Amino acid sequence: MIEVISFDFDGTLTKTRFADLFWLEGVPKLYATENNLSLSEARRILLSEYDKVGKERIEWYDPDYWFNRFNINYSWHKLMENYSFAIELYPDVISTLEYLRDKYELIVISNARKEFIQIQMDKTGLNGFFNRVFSSVSDFSMVKKNSQVYEEVCSILQIRKNQMIHIGDDYRFDYEVPRSVGINSIYLDREGNSDGEFVVHSLKEIPDVISIF
Repeated sequence: MIEVISFDFDGTLTKTRFADLFWLEGVPKLYATENNLSLSEARRILLSEYDKVGKERIEWYDPDYWFNRFNINYSWHKLMENYSFAIELYPDVISTLEYLRDKYELIVISNARKEFIQIQMDKTGLNGFFNRVFSSVSDFSMVKKNSQVYEEVCSILQIRKNQMIHIGDDYRFDYEVPRSVGINSIYLDREGNSDGEFVVHSLKEIPDVISIF
């Protein structure tokens, strides 16, 4: 019997514009100002440095690391606030969560740092829907939602793996990985490029798919 439904965050519940603006516009602007560079040159340098570190290292996700590395004399927490205007839910989120919250325990499992999740939850009013929020980076010091992250979450919640469903927009880390350890999963393909028994194109389809498990 399903007891817990887990959601990815960016790209599943919220649009990615907020994070994109923070990393691809906000940080380069600060770097450009402090180093007397054009924005395009600053962005080119920073993107190159992001790539050198790579998404497989935990530093890639850490604003403290980048602000120290680039000697940026500005609070990254304030920069998040500056771009909070860009935080936006997908239109299918609230109605789906309202339907599910009285029937299941709802949680978040995300690669994003806790601070990036929390500001988005605060600005969108999502706090009241979720019992727990897990960040693979902040809580488990892991850069991806690998099988160990999902197993740790089940252990913390004291549930069997088959009592949880995870939903997200990354086919590998939100669908294949949890399924590989016995956790039910649903792939959210908002672009409509995939089809299948456990593929949805909108969160509004979730209640029907859950009935399969």
